[in-house]
Amino acid sequence: MNRTTVPVLALLAIAALVAPSGAASKGPAAGKTVHVGVIADVTGGAGIYGTPQKNAYELANDDVKSGKIDAGGANLTFDVADAATDGAQVVNLMQKFTTDGQTVIVLGPTLSGEAFKAFPIAAKANFPVMGTSTTAEGVTAMGSSVYRDALAESQVIPTTVKRTHDKWHYKTAAIIYGDDNAFTKTDYDVFAREFKAAGVDIVDVETFHIKDTDFQAALTRIESKHPDVIAIGGLFPEATKIIQQAGKLGMKTHMVGGNGLNAPDMYSVAGPASQGTVVGAAWFSGAKYSSNLDFVKHYSAKYGKGPDQFAAQSYAAAQIVAYLVAHGATTKDEMSAALKNVRVIQTVLGPIGFDQNRDVKSSPVILSIVKDGFAYFH
Repeated sequence: MNRTTVPVLALLAIAALVAPSGAASKGPAAGKTVHVGVIADVTGGAGIYGTPQKNAYELANDDVKSGKIDAGGANLTFDVADAATDGAQVVNLMQKFTTDGQTVIVLGPTLSGEAFKAFPIAAKANFPVMGTSTTAEGVTAMGSSVYRDALAESQVIPTTVKRTHDKWHYKTAAIIYGDDNAFTKTDYDVFAREFKAAGVDIVDVETFHIKDTDFQAALTRIESKHPDVIAIGGLFPEATKIIQQAGKLGMKTHMVGGNGLNAPDMYSVAGPASQGTVVGAAWFSGAKYSSNLDFVKHYSAKYGKGPDQFAAQSYAAAQIVAYLVAHGATTKDEMSAALKNVRVIQTVLGPIGFDQNRDVKSSPVILSIVKDGFAYFH
């Protein structure tokens, strides 16, 4: 497992040189038309994740036109296609974008399971793709043209376990996870590995399937083992129900989760039982650096609610692509070459780059669910 990070001061120093200026410049791509394909689950079961992604690209299109995102004078557009949480549609869209002769890079799809179906198509064609929410193990290993600006669960969960273990000093744990989804299975693998490395005894493991709604039997079995902490490997619909039902059963055990639990509506849907649940994530809406504050403000104004991590990572991908276009990458081959040479680019996620495995170089944030939102976990 590679957990390469970039020293913060070095990142900030370089970022000052590459940060977008906030006003459109004239670069080698000025006047050229550049299309970026986006595959997102705007509808269907993963619509809760894909809709904020679509919104982020719509905002990015506005910001390119206004000069807030500098594309060097290029006519850059992000063309969002709805995969409707349908694996076959994801494959069709990837085939379309990689063969249409005008798309220079594909961003998405939304889910890791979809990526494992679609990214091999791009890899075989040596076509650049970037996952913005595909955090399962093995995503970038599918090919040398596959990147992601989303922190992998293998980059997030180890810090989550270390920070919570240092504070709570737990000795036993239980894990409940979805066994029919690449992302949630990765959560299990990494949580299990990290608990064992920390000397934590795993006293129970429970599984569920996507769209399950009743978790009381599994939670009752977990409660009978009296674990000090429960790790949830789940996406929003199931995770919120697990937390709700644990509260109804009167369970007071500490709970932790990965990126799937980093959604603004966690508290409003899961209720008071969610307070104190710790979430390892790639982004925090309350981060105080100016680019993030500006993004949150403008997204909220446009859509009437704040962005989530999926929106932030998508907008960051748009910023990365715009930066590369501004510096002359206007074909798929130029985009591939430019991605290989990325050092650091300033985004709403902070200053980021890519490691030798084409995974994002960034640091996770560890959050705690509070009433109506999140706070840093201390």
